[in-house]
Amino acid sequence: MGQQAKPRKTMKLNKLLCLTIVFFATVVKAQDLKISVNEKGKVGFVDAQGNEVIKCQYEGAYPFENGYAIVSKSDKYGIIDATGKVVLSLKYDNISKWNDLYLIKNGKDLGLASTSGEIVLKPEYSMITPTNCYGKAMIAKGGKAAQHEKKTYMSNAKYGIIDAKGNILIPAEYKGLWEFSLDCKGKNIYYEGYAANYVPHYVNDTLVTDCSYLCYGKVGYFPLQGEHLASGGLMDGSGKILIKEGTYTFVMKPQSNMVRTYKFKSSKKSTEIAGGYYDLSNEKAINATNFTLAANQTVTWTHGDFVGGIAPVNSSTVWSFIDKSGQVLRKGYTGIVHSVHTNLWGAKNESGIYDVFDEDNNDIAALSGSYTDMGFPAQAGDKEVFNVQKDGKWGVVNRSGNVIVSFDEYDEVWFNNYDLMKVKKDKKFGMIDANGKELIPVAYEEIGFTEERNANEIWVKKADSLFYHYNISKAHESGKGYKYVNNFKDGIAMVTPYGFTPADNLLNKCLFFEPFTPLTTISALKPSEKIGYYGILIDENDNVLFDQPITNSIYQDRVRAYMKAHGNKPLTKMESKNLLLEITQENRSYPLDEVIGEEEWNY
Repeated sequence: MGQQAKPRKTMKLNKLLCLTIVFFATVVKAQDLKISVNEKGKVGFVDAQGNEVIKCQYEGAYPFENGYAIVSKSDKYGIIDATGKVVLSLKYDNISKWNDLYLIKNGKDLGLASTSGEIVLKPEYSMITPTNCYGKAMIAKGGKAAQHEKKTYMSNAKYGIIDAKGNILIPAEYKGLWEFSLDCKGKNIYYEGYAANYVPHYVNDTLVTDCSYLCYGKVGYFPLQGEHLASGGLMDGSGKILIKEGTYTFVMKPQSNMVRTYKFKSSKKSTEIAGGYYDLSNEKAINATNFTLAANQTVTWTHGDFVGGIAPVNSSTVWSFIDKSGQVLRKGYTGIVHSVHTNLWGAKNESGIYDVFDEDNNDIAALSGSYTDMGFPAQAGDKEVFNVQKDGKWGVVNRSGNVIVSFDEYDEVWFNNYDLMKVKKDKKFGMIDANGKELIPVAYEEIGFTEERNANEIWVKKADSLFYHYNISKAHESGKGYKYVNNFKDGIAMVTPYGFTPADNLLNKCLFFEPFTPLTTISALKPSEKIGYYGILIDENDNVLFDQPITNSIYQDRVRAYMKAHGNKPLTKMESKNLLLEITQENRSYPLDEVIGEEEWNY
């Protein structure tokens, strides 16, 4: 009897294989089907030999995809399989693909359906966005379509989150639902970390985060002023409420299971700020610092995130560091710096000397107690070398305190940036690598910082006040100088030649402003008075690739993307002009009675 169990298992496996083969054969067959239209204008499908497989009975159809096709009849849409069987009734006002599902529309309401005809989400939503790279999408119920910057969002709706399979993660119950996507690096008060981004979510845009944490509130996207304050609630990605709305004015994205919190109380004369933390592990709050600011007074940084086991707290006169219980571990610092790439803190004590310690409060003795100023590696992947000042002299040391560049070699050394370090001696500038090797002679009036790793072209300024690019690998200086320059990126740089002046036409004016800027604002600008903001694009051999005025903005990014797609070949004057007209169309509008100049026509 024991031996007879094996054949049954084999039979089940064979059956599974057969079903799999049939499925793929059906899909392959469906992909071979072509749309056919008869003499009455009805649509069906034929095979590769032209034989009718699905009768011409529909008014419209889309090609088969993964064994299924969208068809329409009497302005109603449904889905059929490769045999012509209707798997989703033709009763919807529109159907489109949505991941492995279908987005269905019933009147103004949206829902999701599977290829088997199962309704995954009932058509009761006013918005279902595309999924993002994390497989998350925003849904909305109710509201009214509104425009902002010529893009549509749902005003006064209630929002929620679903995954790529249509599963509801957060029900559409919140008028305010915001991602922690606003990078606060360098911004007053917050200085680091991510805050809730109080912006409308457009119907065709995707979410930008993994939605592991979200801020919520009773107030919708517009208007935000006034009402949205005291609305900073926090939930996790499953919709579990972690901090009830109204508890704080603002909350930051949690770090190390700690939430940085803010409470604001404003009057005409002053603003009171209470900064603290909320521990998600034990649901306890800590008040860390308090500020009273007079009208128009600001503070750069109140308190920071817990990255590791400690966080910085500003008392308006000195900095201290606390643990997650609120206990003060270090205090008495006049200035602090945090290096996320080395996981180190630098804190200047009241004697003017730096203490250096890691994010768990462990001292880095080799870097502490000697230096009056110091810089940290600026980029991820940079070698851990530090420019430090001792007794008024600059040098370079590694994390172990070993000297890389002696303190008598240069008058000043700048921080490590992509493993390149700017140096100065006798009022002249040069460049060394992270090992102290000289790459560019100390012979120039100024030298630029790069914006990419393994940069080969660095801008140097000579006595004629023009910038030339220096090729590191060839140890060669270019022969052509420019008035203003931007860094090379992917072998291309924007430069302003000496004597270059952009014309005061509408196209050049549009290039100065973000898309959808009001025409009255655009028209008031004179590009000829903003020469340093405009330039042309060149390659590393000073060949002109794009000879029309461009700005260092989103428009340059669009031009670069176009050029990259076409092999970075130089564009003709007409090609350049037509491209600029296309990419600035959001900013170009004309009164009906205006005569459009020749430079505004796209040929």
